[in-house]
Amino acid sequence: MLGVNENESRFTTERWLNDDEGRVYLVDDLMNEHELIGMTKEEVITLLGSPTETEYFKEKDNVVYFLGAERGLIRIDSEWLVIWFDGRDKAVKYELRTD
Repeated sequence: MLGVNENESRFTTERWLNDDEGRVYLVDDLMNEHELIGMTKEEVITLLGSPTETEYFKEKDNVVYFLGAERGLIRIDSEWLVIWFDGRDKAVKYELRTD
């Protein structure tokens, strides 16, 4: 059973794009396998698709991706991936946040 869960949590762009509620299980593998810092905004969008249209955590120099219901037994909030860019559109920071 652990192997099935591990396999289902492997990041691929196809899985990410086709299961926005399940991204919460892919994000750890994404962060372990892809160096987001230093990627251009265009490279991030190629990897992760268009950002989620939301006002949650939105600033002028970042993109926000909805990940799904937060992990854990009590799933009240949602998890989000927030990536900030510098003036040259290079990723300089990212965080996982809950609303």
